Parts: sequence; C-alpha cells; structure tokens
Amino acid sequence: MKDPDAGNWQRTSPAAIVLFFVTNVRVFTQNLWQFLPPIFAFLVAYEGGLASKVSFGVGGLVLALMTGSLLNWLFFRYQILNDSIVIRSGVFKKKQIDIKFDRIQGINTQQNPLYRLLDLVTVSFDTAGSSGTEGNLPAVTRECAAVLRENIGTRKADPENEDDLPVTAIQSLLKLDWRDMLRLAAADPRPLIILALGGPLLEVLVENLELTMDSMGLTKFDSLQPEAGIGTLMVVSIILATLLLLISISIAGAFLRYHKWELILDGRILRSRGGLLTRQEHSMDLDKIQTIQLRQGIVQRGLRRFEMTAKQAVSGGGQQGGKVFVIPVVTVELADALRPLLLAPESGRLTQDPRSNLFHPISRYYMRSSILFVGCVPGFITAAMLVAGTGLVGLVALIWIPLVGLISWRRWKRAGYFHDDNEIICRSGLLGYRTVGLLFRKVQRITVFQSYYQRRKNLVSLRIEMASGSVNIPYLAYEKAIQLRDYILYKVESSHEVWD
Repeated sequence: MKDPDAGNWQRTSPAAIVLFFVTNVRVFTQNLWQFLPPIFAFLVAYEGGLASKVSFGVGGLVLALMTGSLLNWLFFRYQILNDSIVIRSGVFKKKQIDIKFDRIQGINTQQNPLYRLLDLVTVSFDTAGSSGTEGNLPAVTRECAAVLRENIGTRKADPENEDDLPVTAIQSLLKLDWRDMLRLAAADPRPLIILALGGPLLEVLVENLELTMDSMGLTKFDSLQPEAGIGTLMVVSIILATLLLLISISIAGAFLRYHKWELILDGRILRSRGGLLTRQEHSMDLDKIQTIQLRQGIVQRGLRRFEMTAKQAVSGGGQQGGKVFVIPVVTVELADALRPLLLAPESGRLTQDPRSNLFHPISRYYMRSSILFVGCVPGFITAAMLVAGTGLVGLVALIWIPLVGLISWRRWKRAGYFHDDNEIICRSGLLGYRTVGLLFRKVQRITVFQSYYQRRKNLVSLRIEMASGSVNIPYLAYEKAIQLRDYILYKVESSHEVWD
C-alpha cells in the first residue's frame, strides 16, 4: 500500500495541540523551581489582592501554555521518504530526527478518549540503540498509521520487490477476560505497600477516633462487649475499608489498562492492543528479541499464573531497563507454547516452568558465603557495639544471622539452570520465581569472576551478557563453568544467523 503523500512535508491533525498542551504542562511542573523567582517577583510587583494576583497569574500561565502548544503544532512537520521518516519540530530550538526504517524495531500507537472520538492515534517508534521511543507522530489518522506500518515493514523487508511478498494472516494468540483483570489486581502489591506505609497515619487516625469517642462517652459501651468493643470494631472497619478501597482502585486500574487486551502475531511482528479509556498498541519484531522472562510472585503462585516479558536489544548505559514487551497473564503451558514463536526457529523447545526438575542447582557454598559475610560478620559486630552501650539487650541484633540464613537458603533453593544445544534457562528468586531464557548465538560477552572465598572452593560465577542486559549464574564448579563458557563462545562464532 502506497502513501499518496509520501515525500511531501505533512502536518498532523489540530487535535495534536491537546497533546502538546499536556506535554507543556508536564514540562512546566517538572521545572517549576526554575519559574519560582519570576513568580515571586510578579506577586511582589503586581498591585492588587491575592485573589486578583492568582487569577491573573493562572490566566496568563494557561494562555502562555496554550500559545506554546499552538506554536508547537504549527512548527511540527513530518515526511515519509523511501527508506526513512523525517520529523521536524521546535519553535525557537529547531530539531530534526531522521529515523531509518531498518532501525525501527517496533511501531506503537496510543489513542486517548479524545483521539478515539476523532478516530486519531499517536504513533511512536522504537529504534535500535535507544532505551525509549525516538520519535512520535501525534494525532494522525488510523489509516495513516496503518499505511505507515505496512510501508515501513515492506520497505525493511525488500524495497524493490514489495509486490511479491507473501501476505501473512494475522493470528490471535491470547485474549484477556474479566477474570484475568481480577488476577492482575490480586497480584498487584501496591495496595498492601500503601497500607503498610500509611500505618503511622492510620495510628494517628485511630488515636483521634478514640479521643473523640471518649469525649462523646461512647467507650462506656465497650464494657458491655469486652471482646468486640465499639472502638475496636471501628478501627477494624477503617482498616478493612481502606484495604477494600485500595483493592478496588487496583481492579479499576487493571480494567483501564488491559480491557479487551489481545496478543496478535502479524507475520514476524508481535502486537498487543488494549485499554478502556486510552487504547494502546505495542509491537516488537520477533527477530529483535534477546531474552524471554517468566516472573511469578507469591499471589501469582497461588493463581498459577506468570508475567511473561520479551526484552529486545538496547545499546548504551540503560541496558538493564531496556525495551520490553509484556504479556501480563499467562499459564506455564501457554508460555511454553509461545516460546517457539518468540525465539528463533532452532530454539524454544525448553520449558521455563520454575517447578521443572531439569534445573541443576548451584553450589551450597553460596549459602555459606552469604551467611558468613552478610549475616555473621555484620551481626556479631553490631551486637558487640550494642552490648557495650545497652547491655545484654544488644544481643537482639544476633537475630540478623538466622534471618540472613533463611533468605540465603531460599535464594539457593530457587537458583538453578539447564540448557540444550542452543539456549539456556536460568532460574532465581526469593519469595517468588524468575526464569530467563536466552539463545547462545545472541550472547555478546561472557565474564568469569572469582572471589577469594570461591577460589578456595574451586568455584566461579558466570555472567552472560546480552544486548538487552546480563544474566548471572553464581557458584558453579570451575570446570563446569569453563566448559559452558567455551561452548557458548563456540555457538556464537559458528552461527551464521543474523540478528539485531
């Protein structure tokens, strides 16, 4: 499909002014401290009451932001060429971005309620070598976005023979329903975290409530029901009501983000789309995927569900926080069925089920090292310092040692790995599980490092570095680690497959 406006400078819909206005407000808020001196000078110099100053100031600020948004839209242009898209922006500080089609790893769209009403979308581009979106087109038609996506995909594949390319049917891989929304809300730890952090505030509220009840003479009824006094019931009610409110917010957030969420395979492009008010669509080229991760928390273990993440190549210092494609809820059976699609054709045969008995454990000395250097040494030093100042009460610091021992045992129990001829699966975790699968031929570097304690036990740790981050396998036998390192390097050097 050809774009009739290809090669011509184009302007987005005037509705983009709304997006520019929101962006300008965000920038103003983030840099508010820079505007405090002129604001203070205005309040001092302007004659009139406080209400007049606030009204005039707010009105002037809104007018300035709206004017800036209009200018942003007027000076925003884009042009689609044969092998790239060029975006110009900026009123006083001009900026031009030239995005080559062969660098584009994903095309994402977002549609807020206003854009849905006007049938518009915002298109953003994920490119190789950047940790975020490099450019975006606000408020273009969905037809324009579809044409842009198709033309970019076609020109990347074969710009001279695009008419001969086979048409691949779009395949729906997964759809989330209302039960998945509840699972997502149940697995969200934020309500409990907020409740825990709000403990001091809740304590003050309870104390004020008790004082109020005392002044009203309501606590005298507690003697009639000593096992469930009015004060106790009200405190419990407040806690339960707060928790219920937080859970309701979490459920609402899950519906807002994942309503009618669907996972789609379009040729070699993986897409997801969903959202209640704001419809979002994300995409990732299957050939760009570096690692596949399954993560399972405590609640997800009870629900027997995982979060599945595909991470693609990113260069620079932000590798660990690189671009990811998230499938929020999967079963282990579905995850194993998706792996051959997400990874290269020669791989994807292994399972990332953390309960699999195929995982090889790491050395038990991992526990001893943590207990000795993280538990015993700091625990005894802290206890000795406290005993010198507070007496035997300071011995309570020794509880740190068994606590570290329990954590070390849990981490050792969950650590493991196994591999075949083409890929390796690494497992880790504390309360939950995390498994990461990667292809040998996409490894960029392997580092073998050894502490003094490990050297005495003939152990080493292995760090496998990818373009999307690194994976560590601690406390391996020296011979096994060197053998695994040499085999991975052999697979890298002998592979003729091309990847980005």
